[in-house]
Amino acid sequence: MPFYLDNFKDNPHFKFNKDYKIQGLESFKNDLERDFFAKAGVCNYTSDKNESLLAIELNCNLALVELLFYFNRGDWGKDGFLRTHLQDLAKNNGVMVDIDELSIHLKDTSVVINRIYNQSVAQQFENILTEIAHHYVHFTKGLSEVPYEIFVPVFEETNLETNTSFLNMAHGNNTKNDYFKYWGAYYLSQNDPSIYDLDSLSLISGDLYMLNH
Repeated sequence: MPFYLDNFKDNPHFKFNKDYKIQGLESFKNDLERDFFAKAGVCNYTSDKNESLLAIELNCNLALVELLFYFNRGDWGKDGFLRTHLQDLAKNNGVMVDIDELSIHLKDTSVVINRIYNQSVAQQFENILTEIAHHYVHFTKGLSEVPYEIFVPVFEETNLETNTSFLNMAHGNNTKNDYFKYWGAYYLSQNDPSIYDLDSLSLISGDLYMLNH
């Protein structure tokens, strides 16, 4: 069964616009570094003057289990930091600012969270981390192997022309529940990616493709 990962960076509709500057982007980056104890990188992709899409990278000197420990303790990634900083950035620029992709690079893995509807990454960030903590023992194969990349979410498709999930993704009609069905995972012990099924708490086989919309 094929699975698809929505990734806008391969979509020619969205291009980095070096002539359009977001005011306060450096301050936004500094706020991320302070609140997430990370080295941050922020790229601005702009389709028009009324919308700015950000690709954010957070480089943290923590293993995933350490990050989840601090998150559960309330010391990392809570209190709506991401939503607050994003809202301030939008207010200061008078345009819609959204996160298209958030990548968290850790010592043992990278977690990549993609936008599936407007403001979805910022709104669901804490819920996604909570679910990663809840499912940790299962997608690490009983604590035996941490995947070196985790993609949130991926979508199962049977017929791209009629499948409801694909049509929702193409038109921005996904809901928060779509984050908590399937994730993609890459393991050093395997040549092909695995799909983690959150409902069955199990890894299943499937082909993983990048999909533009």
